[in-house]
Amino acid sequence: MRLIVSVVLLLLLSGCSIPRIIFLNDPLDAHGHNDLGVSYQVRGDDDLALRAFDRAAELDKGWAQPLINRGNVLALQQDWAGAAASYRQALGREPQNAEAMNNLAWVLLHSGDVDRALPWAEEAVALDPHQPAFLDTLAEIRLARGEAKAAALLLDRALQSSPSPELRESLEAKRATLPADYH
Repeated sequence: MRLIVSVVLLLLLSGCSIPRIIFLNDPLDAHGHNDLGVSYQVRGDDDLALRAFDRAAELDKGWAQPLINRGNVLALQQDWAGAAASYRQALGREPQNAEAMNNLAWVLLHSGDVDRALPWAEEAVALDPHQPAFLDTLAEIRLARGEAKAAALLLDRALQSSPSPELRESLEAKRATLPADYH
């Protein structure tokens, strides 16, 4: 009987292997993780995109772009507080980043904080006065404040700044809604 138990025990133990320690090496740097996050976002996998942007931000603590991209994903999910926090973190890394300023202004506008959105949008336009998306954000804020004439001038500038076809269509539609005396 002891012989049978010993043989069975020996057979069971021989099927088990000795535990091995495996060291994983992440071959991607911050830029690689950021690019990976963008590709995940394009294909609609927001959770993986957020993880990739977090990893990129962790790997390069001075680079704002992964935090901006993270904020963009959260903004698309209408997580205004999360998006605003991400853009503010980006500005903590790169205080003169016009994209982060503009996107923060846009999120503040859509969360109903028009007064706090205005200075961020104005600063983004001051840093990059020919960026049609920044002019559009500032125009939307001006419209929300009841400043239709200022918004019309900003929309005209944006239309003259070679926007993408999609943005051009949006700008023209907004411009068409303004009173006739602003055309």
